[in-house]
Formats: sequence, structure tokens, C-alpha cells
Amino acid sequence: MKLLSGEPVNKVTVKQLVEDCGINRNTFYYHYPDITALLEEIMRDETDKIINQYPTIDTMEQGLEVAIEFALKNRDAVMHIYKSVNRDIYEKYLWFMLDYVAGQYFETLFSGH
Repeated sequence: MKLLSGEPVNKVTVKQLVEDCGINRNTFYYHYPDITALLEEIMRDETDKIINQYPTIDTMEQGLEVAIEFALKNRDAVMHIYKSVNRDIYEKYLWFMLDYVAGQYFETLFSGH
């Protein structure tokens, strides 16, 4: 996310990633076939963190605030992902999170009915 805050997805290289993380290229490629796979894992992990942080949603506003808070906190990185050819990854997890928020809200609202 730090590297994505500074430059577009297509400008981030494996070399930059491994140098920033203090690992070697082989270690990166052992875990990920490419940067896109890493990007998808980052989005999945961030979505899971948010979902685990809010197991119930009392209001739609609460759920939307959580998603917006993440986007604002990581504004530049999110915009770089959104404007990239990997936009579908961001949209996939955004829709997944919004589906979760709506589902938990209705679960709370109609609990017992």
C-alpha cells in the first residue's frame, strides 16, 4: 500500500517491492506469480479486517463509514488501483464489502422476524 500511495500500479516493480520489504525476488515469486496476485491478496486481507472488526452493523451509515474510512486513509493507493487495469480487483472487494454491510444491517434490523 505504501508503494501504491506513491505511484500507479503499472509503475510498481517487483524490484521495488522486494527492496522495500527486505526480501529477495525468489521469496516474492514463491508466494505470488505477479504483482496482480499480491494486489488481490492485499484487497482480500483489508476486506477481511474490516468485516472482522464489525461483526454486526447497526446502521447502514456505520457500514459505509467503515468502507469510506479505509478509502480515505489509503486515498492515493485506492485511486491508483481504481485507475489501473486492475480496477476489477478493487471493485470486486468493494462490492463484497458493501454486500456484507447490507446483509449485516438487514440481519440486525430484522433479527427474529
